[in-house]
Amino acid sequence: MSDAPSPAAAVPERPPFWFRRRRIPLPTWRLWFVLLSAAAIAAWLFIPRLHGWLAVVDPVPDAPYVIVEGWVPEYVLEQVMEDTDTPAVKRIFTTGVPLDHGTFLTEFRDYAHLSALTMAKMGIDPQRICAAPAQEVKLERTRAMAAALKVVLDGENIPAADRRINLYTLGTHARRSRRIFQETLGPGWQVGVIAIPSRDYDAAQWYKQSAGAKTVINELIALIMQSGGGQ
Repeated sequence: MSDAPSPAAAVPERPPFWFRRRRIPLPTWRLWFVLLSAAAIAAWLFIPRLHGWLAVVDPVPDAPYVIVEGWVPEYVLEQVMEDTDTPAVKRIFTTGVPLDHGTFLTEFRDYAHLSALTMAKMGIDPQRICAAPAQEVKLERTRAMAAALKVVLDGENIPAADRRINLYTLGTHARRSRRIFQETLGPGWQVGVIAIPSRDYDAAQWYKQSAGAKTVINELIALIMQSGGGQ
């Protein structure tokens, strides 16, 4: 018999030195069609609702205290005046960092006092308004305002049963702002939020307007960064 190797005999492969072969399954056009269709449907359902999710309205019933972010436009302050025209609201706290401009034309140096005076001129009893100004910061202005408010609230010696407060702010800033105030004030406080719609764009068609799209995208990015431990 011949000792020659059979042509059908398997020849052992040398082990790979740099690379090895792998089989990678790739999606067919049918799967791509299903995935892209699902993504399009999800976007069609979610995008129009994104603004409402950010501009949340979730007040605490019968809250005796109110927070107003001092940088908001005056039509927000007008809504605050209308909503708080009741003896159930004991105090209105205004927050804010130093003014960006105009300090040479006014006696006030921060948005907290500016909003407090504005609401007093509108007709709210000045004795019910308390300004809680914050120091100037480069980042995390909302958190700085919440921290300044906490100092004032801690000095008020408010009973635990009364520690319910509603935050008034503008549009899509509401969800992030309420989260920051709740984290800063702590679990002893129940923080509600009331988002007053911005008049700069139509909230129902925000994705068709540059002002609306910019506002929503900026707030969404800030909220994601906050959730991920960013600034």
